Amino acid sequence: MNGGPPDAPDRASLTTALVRADRAALAAFVRENVSRLSESDVLRCLRHPYSGEAVVAEVLAAPGLLSSREVRKAVALHPAAPRAEALRLLEDLPWRDLVDVGREARTPAPVRSSANRRILEKLPKLSLGEKAALARIADRALVGPLLDDGEVDVLAALLSNPRLVEEDLTAWLLVRHPKEGSLVHLASNERWMARTAVRTAVLLSPRTPRAISLSLLRASVRSVLERLSMDPSADPLLAACARTLLESPVSRAD
Repeated sequence: MNGGPPDAPDRASLTTALVRADRAALAAFVRENVSRLSESDVLRCLRHPYSGEAVVAEVLAAPGLLSSREVRKAVALHPAAPRAEALRLLEDLPWRDLVDVGREARTPAPVRSSANRRILEKLPKLSLGEKAALARIADRALVGPLLDDGEVDVLAALLSNPRLVEEDLTAWLLVRHPKEGSLVHLASNERWMARTAVRTAVLLSPRTPRAISLSLLRASVRSVLERLSMDPSADPLLAACARTLLESPVSRAD
């Protein structure tokens, strides 16, 4: 489906029709020309500001158009797509397209959630490089499983994802079971370690190497030092150093 047949609308006519179209005119244009539109024409119509239920219905009624993966994706993304049809069109989309669906705020929440679930189903079969690529762009709903993946390359990519928030990292550090290599990498990330909550969670994680924990003590507030000093499960040297800092003449405030 790389181009329309010989009698397809020419570029100038199509552009003029789209520029001038309101909701009713766009629907009429698609209805009258749907059998002659190329893939790129259909995508322009679906992405038009006035594209609504009528345009989506015309595309869905033309099975040949749905042979295009890009068209199936565009319909699944469309806020006016019938729910059942949008979910059906997710079935054979690759993970990169599913990421786009999962991140699109205009797409209904059930469709976004289904797209993210399908990505999770594919996750075990992705290569390390694919997981890292996914981590850079994934929706926040995928952050937890990607953190639990345990690969440093995946974590490194995830740390640059703008959808990652410190609550995700702190929950992973304090509740889940991060690997030592991941903790070492996170501790070397200046941007995230500048966040007090993340820095504290790295310090308090029992899996953080002692040398890193000791280096974080001096920047910790009194409540954190007190917690460490009284925690019977804490590293004895770490607890002793926390007590020493608490007894120092330099005042510490939360």
